[in-house]
Amino acid sequence: MNTGRSNRERMRLSETAAEVMRSSEYMEVQDHIRSKIRQKLGETALEMVWAKRFAVSEAIDIQRSKQESRYETDEDRTRKFLQIMPHWLNAQYKLDKHNSDMSREEIKKCKETVTTFNKIIRTMIDEEQCSSMKETMDSINEVMLMLNYTRSEIEYARQSFYAVIQGMRHEIAAESALNWTPGVELAEMTSTEDDLNGGDIHVYYVDDQGERFEFYIDIKATKISAYKANERNRRPGYYVSWSGFDDDDFCGRVLPEDRTIKSKCSYYEKKIKEIVAAERQRRSKAQRTLGRAV
Repeated sequence: MNTGRSNRERMRLSETAAEVMRSSEYMEVQDHIRSKIRQKLGETALEMVWAKRFAVSEAIDIQRSKQESRYETDEDRTRKFLQIMPHWLNAQYKLDKHNSDMSREEIKKCKETVTTFNKIIRTMIDEEQCSSMKETMDSINEVMLMLNYTRSEIEYARQSFYAVIQGMRHEIAAESALNWTPGVELAEMTSTEDDLNGGDIHVYYVDDQGERFEFYIDIKATKISAYKANERNRRPGYYVSWSGFDDDDFCGRVLPEDRTIKSKCSYYEKKIKEIVAAERQRRSKAQRTLGRAV
């Protein structure tokens, strides 16, 4: 890991937000949003809405559409984060507070937004843009104050964001440990669609006899959450596992040190053997079913 980066290089949320708010795209979008709000809700309601934060989001969308380079930088990821943040917070709040009142389509749309946001955070952590939990949470707090979030909104967002980082850092640590585990050809982050189906990590594995297996693992930060998730019906080829990491393994950092990650390989060797045994049973059952159908 590159520990030589400065705090400014790791997480530039507030600087990037301030830069966007000085741009011509932001001024144009904010004027447009305010004009629409005045027409529909009146001047009093204007003071209560989230005009500034969504103006930042739309301005970044315009700026990104003009970008020609396909190489993603730290700055690009920070902008993506700021762009989706208000939409993520709105979606997360709906899922937490109004889930029973929402249609299946509304729930799916909110989950897609949350999953996309989670993927951005995971990439930022993986690229070492977040060094410590405190630094990251302080950066979030600062930028939310800039964007006119209330204290209650900030507190809710901090709790939700902390949960996101907790999950993401366990996923990344687990992915790294899996990639050092004998027999694993590749363990990689899943697509948004696979994530929605319950898979965080896509694993390609070859056993001692050369038999190949492909499956998905849903990583949980605690043994309890893994146990509860295992009680629910799972899709074929999808499995649940505790990450194998405790809070002490992180030592206040977002990610554990490499030596700590490598020490978990024996845990994953055992876990993969359990999964492979289940996969063999599933294959055998599928072959018997196919044979009867023929």
